[in-house]
Amino acid sequence: MKVCIFEDSSWKNFLPLTYTRAVFDLRCGIYSHKTRIFNHYKNSQKSFLVREELEDLYKERYQDITVNEFDEGQFLFIHGSLIYSGDIHTVLHTLRVGEGLFNNDTLIAAKIHFKKPKKFSVNDLDKIIVDLKKIETDITCNEYTWQLVERNHQQLIYDFTDFTNGKTNFLLQDGSFHVINPDNIFIEKDVTLEPGVVLDARLGPIVLDEKSHILANSVLKGPVYIGKNSRINVSAKIYEGTNIGEVCKIGGEVEETIFQSYTNKQHDGFLGHSYVGEWVNIGADTNNSNLKNNYQPVKAYFYPTRNFKNTEMQFFGSVFGDHTKTGINVTINTGTIIGVGCNIYSPALFSGLIPCFSMGTADHLGDLHLHKMLETAEIVKKRRNLKLTTAERSLLQKCYDESSHLRKIFHKVKR
Repeated sequence: MKVCIFEDSSWKNFLPLTYTRAVFDLRCGIYSHKTRIFNHYKNSQKSFLVREELEDLYKERYQDITVNEFDEGQFLFIHGSLIYSGDIHTVLHTLRVGEGLFNNDTLIAAKIHFKKPKKFSVNDLDKIIVDLKKIETDITCNEYTWQLVERNHQQLIYDFTDFTNGKTNFLLQDGSFHVINPDNIFIEKDVTLEPGVVLDARLGPIVLDEKSHILANSVLKGPVYIGKNSRINVSAKIYEGTNIGEVCKIGGEVEETIFQSYTNKQHDGFLGHSYVGEWVNIGADTNNSNLKNNYQPVKAYFYPTRNFKNTEMQFFGSVFGDHTKTGINVTINTGTIIGVGCNIYSPALFSGLIPCFSMGTADHLGDLHLHKMLETAEIVKKRRNLKLTTAERSLLQKCYDESSHLRKIFHKVKR
């Protein structure tokens, strides 16, 4: 069976994170949605169904996976915002060709036979599924970014067994660092643990992936995942529910937060119940609020309705779009959504929505010109021996154009 992970119009619910990636590349628990699905179909031919604006980027990044093109044969379509599991896998295994699982009007999965090669994008999804026999299911997809933050804690616990299955644990208790509940701690090869590190897995597992580096006197309280080649700085406090992707440098105090890859928060400052994209740099003593003083549910800007939505969560901090930077002593209010490519500074309190490509202070916010942002992105990626590709530039240009109306509404000055 050939497997296709698809996204539908609900990708807009996860903006600004999905300006620069498909919904299935968002993280929750140890894995991204995509990786968790593909782990169940390791020997299957794989494909993606994405928006047209993502097509070139995904063809560039995943050259062994077909994008928006389907040859003859049977395909299992799986919604990209599912947190896939063995139970879901069992249900999907019972589907027959021509059948689709639906939760109300949302397609969860379907088995489809193409009699000849086809080319589609997300806009063609209705054509693909029009003749399906509909089967109702209680399986649900994630709908909002704050759900990923809320579910991350428990998902880290669920993923621990799958991640460690059949692998060698390189945890060696040499006395220079302190371990609590070692059965709940898994260390991949080439991990460095400096003196004074505390790994406390009483409340949940801790996973340190390959070549991660935990500097002296840091405390990690599970459930926590530290990705490949990531570094935790001296005396950092990494609390439960924290999920850090590849090639990140993290310091200070972090709680219940998801980091994509290639992001730095090296210095002191608190970040809680947040979701941070890629190529973000969070300056020294940047702090966010994750709880309102009146303990009421947090409201956050919701792109599809162009309004603020009740998250129904008592704890929710911030969202940082890709390539965003904060200066020293920045303070961020509960539920603040910060777009792609922003550069914000000053200790005045940032709140609500910071549109993509914004620059300035909380009371004097204006446009960050695209060419300036691209110059910085080029420098930053070069430091990791990477380059800003033509497909990435094109996508950032589209993001800049599409977010212009929000800058007109929310900016107080023009640059």
